[in-house]
Amino acid sequence: MTLQELYDRIGGDYAEAIGRLRMDKLITRFIVRFLDDPSCKNIQTAWAAGDERATFDAAHAAKGVCSNLSLVELARITTNITEALRVGNEALRAQTDVDALVEELGVKYENTIQNIKAYAASL
Repeated sequence: MTLQELYDRIGGDYAEAIGRLRMDKLITRFIVRFLDDPSCKNIQTAWAAGDERATFDAAHAAKGVCSNLSLVELARITTNITEALRVGNEALRAQTDVDALVEELGVKYENTIQNIKAYAASL
């Protein structure tokens, strides 16, 4: 599997990633490190525990990681969670189904992890 194919499979933007990191070698290094990043799992854990503040903190961290790696789908979901839980955004929170976002995150995150593992195994 190529890096472009990986990005296609996980809802990422390879062109954006190469524009940011400039070399496949760097993208590969950081995308493989994503396997050890706990922020997406922390969102799920904190939300299941009913801890909105910890969910916000984890989503904010994941948003940064996913955005930097151009993982567009995960970045979109984590951004939506972050904004819904941001202090002062009560109107948005009332309109947002955070349960559904966290569930969607779980599905997309698992797909991303499985594809990154397959990519890493092909190196």
